[in-house]
Amino acid sequence: MMKTTFLLPILLLILGLSQVQADTFDSRAVLGITSGVSVDAAVKRGKADNKRVLVFALDDKKTSNAFHIKGMLEFEETKKLVKENFLIVVTDFKNKSVRDFVGKEPTDRPMYLLFDTEGKMVQKGVTAMGGSAGNKLVKEWTGK
Repeated sequence: MMKTTFLLPILLLILGLSQVQADTFDSRAVLGITSGVSVDAAVKRGKADNKRVLVFALDDKKTSNAFHIKGMLEFEETKKLVKENFLIVVTDFKNKSVRDFVGKEPTDRPMYLLFDTEGKMVQKGVTAMGGSAGNKLVKEWTGK
């Protein structure tokens, strides 16, 4: 009985701490491809592969990051288009390659930043849009 009384508070503490950790977007689980962490490296590769770079910037302390990005990429068609047409980078808002583009905008939800094949940022927005809007946006990007 004494062991149980001692272990229960520790177990509750561990469970409580695990809920505080950020919900990070896993591109391998969602899209079947690995995301990079370096915008600069992805842009260089994008130039060589003639692919645009889609960056998801997030606050690693927020717990709903993956939820919003997964919502944007909800439909299989959207995932397929993203996988076929873009290099993916998942990074923090503090990353020097994205923070100037984010500027003073709110960072309570993840943002997307789209870079062309020359490395110029051409569009940005908040990922909290749902599957239909995400599908429409990706179709606009890909001309599909």
